[in-house]
Amino acid sequence: MALSEETKAIIKATAPAVKEHGKAITSRMYDIAFTARPEFKRFFVNTWMKHPIDGGPQPARLAEAVCAYALNIDKLDALEGPLAHIAHKHTDTRVIAEQYPVIGACLLQAIKDVLGDAATDEVMAAWGEAYEFLADVLIEKEKAIYQQEDAEMLAKARAGGD
Repeated sequence: MALSEETKAIIKATAPAVKEHGKAITSRMYDIAFTARPEFKRFFVNTWMKHPIDGGPQPARLAEAVCAYALNIDKLDALEGPLAHIAHKHTDTRVIAEQYPVIGACLLQAIKDVLGDAATDEVMAAWGEAYEFLADVLIEKEKAIYQQEDAEMLAKARAGGD
């Protein structure tokens, strides 16, 4: 799926508001996510991220990533390195594809909550499309990492005679 030019234009147009309110949006997203799915807190226990609700840096990091995505929506090659880094962090904490729609819904609700009237139906539809696109990119990167890990584990088991 490719992003429509209209979606790209809307995302770029809303990038300044998302940048200005980024940490509020991502903090709200974590509030929504952890209320709806408390088991998601496990991704932040004893990790490099620290728990976002306890003042950890993750909301600011996610806000920076969302803003970078919005600003580079028409030149995603510029984000190849950061996306690879995110995919590795996700596989380190065992994020799976089925969790993306849940987080997407939480992020969209947070955008709506924080931006209020500026989050029109058109804006929300564009962010929904942009999120799904990015989720698909990350899911594919993470799938490749998981497959590589499985292949390495299988090779080690075979080499050891297990």
